[in-house]
Amino acid sequence: MKKIIAALIFSISTQSMAGVEFFCSLKYLKPVVAVAKSHSSYDKNLHCAVSCMLTLRCHSKEVLLVGYLKEFKDLLGPGNAERADMEANRYGISLVKHKRAMDDKECQTQCDLRY
Repeated sequence: MKKIIAALIFSISTQSMAGVEFFCSLKYLKPVVAVAKSHSSYDKNLHCAVSCMLTLRCHSKEVLLVGYLKEFKDLLGPGNAERADMEANRYGISLVKHKRAMDDKECQTQCDLRY
């Protein structure tokens, strides 16, 4: 499954994000998830915080794609795909884009306030 996700990210990255570091989210995903899980265990908060923290490090389009692929994976596997998860992902991304979160702590705080 990881190979499929990597191939999809590469395919979309090469078409829509020329000049952006490829696979940025794959580099940072595991440590960012660990930080988010150490702060909260609520699912929507995790989606929000992970997307926010990844957007601090990576292109927002790639982070959004990772969120969609995660939900697609949940459809195929033991996870629970939910539209609200994608809404939380988009909110986390928007925190960085609108400069309401400038570091990991601010991502966590803003996501706590929302979720």
